[in-house]
Amino acid sequence: MKLFHETKIELYNRALELKICVISDVHFSYRVSDEKLSLLTKKLADRKPSYIFLTGDLVDSNDMIFDAKEEKRLLHFLKKLGEVAPTLISVGNHDVYKKASKEHKRKTGDKWEVIKNESFIKKVRELENVFYLDNEAFEDKNIYVLGLTLSPEYYCLFKSDRKKSPSGEDVEKLLKELDILDQKLITKLPKGKLKFALIHSPAHLDDYRVQDELSEFDYFVSGHMHNGLVTPLVDEAWRSDRGMINASKTLGAKNTRLSRKTLEQKMIITGAVTTWHESVGIFHKLNAFYPSYFTTLVFSKDKVFEGRPEITKKYLNY
Repeated sequence: MKLFHETKIELYNRALELKICVISDVHFSYRVSDEKLSLLTKKLADRKPSYIFLTGDLVDSNDMIFDAKEEKRLLHFLKKLGEVAPTLISVGNHDVYKKASKEHKRKTGDKWEVIKNESFIKKVRELENVFYLDNEAFEDKNIYVLGLTLSPEYYCLFKSDRKKSPSGEDVEKLLKELDILDQKLITKLPKGKLKFALIHSPAHLDDYRVQDELSEFDYFVSGHMHNGLVTPLVDEAWRSDRGMINASKTLGAKNTRLSRKTLEQKMIITGAVTTWHESVGIFHKLNAFYPSYFTTLVFSKDKVFEGRPEITKKYLNY
């Protein structure tokens, strides 16, 4: 039996009525079955969304799609998502590296090598209704969506970076990256449209300087934190935005879960499709205790949701 977990957030919007399904951290590998991907696609299709957001870590590492058969499986999944609704994909940290060769590891001490898989990205971009946003924006009559790509340096992928910032994900690096980003992507944004920034990591999105840089966006949509590795029963009892551990291995870190949402808060954090991925080795067996998460955002003209959005969470079996 496959277990899914849906967080439904109903929000007031006086101009538009839309439904958006959000998934993150698929961490595609040979361990992610076609059955799981097919059931997830069906769950999303049942919601009849206007759009689908996929907020990074599509692959566990680029090693997973060097095999043509595996690449074909993943492209088939994305094609099916595009048949459900326009699918907007942003870039996560796992999407830009592969496992280091012995020679690279010997020279640098790093476990990973940076790679931009141009061949795969080109094939994704050729899919109908699927948009790969690598520091790029999507816009139509309803929404404006930026896919913000954070660098390997921000994630402290390299041993040299970890020495400078042992806790990882330095907010100063994020601010520098926003400074050099094409300002047309984040300023003078279109009026009368819902504006989303898909940013894989939410670690510093509550920093007032980051919020000032991205002030024109209505919502920041993220994943990365795998719900803080909080197990389902604990998740129900412990209402907090903190988790057991975050992606930088910080205990009790904030901004790892979605606990509440007010009109003033912009962050929407969704759990992972694959909580324990291939890179963690034998721990992948713990997926038996974790559902695949997705979030449904419902924008309604119903003034019931004008003051405080309604949040419901439920488990769904197949």
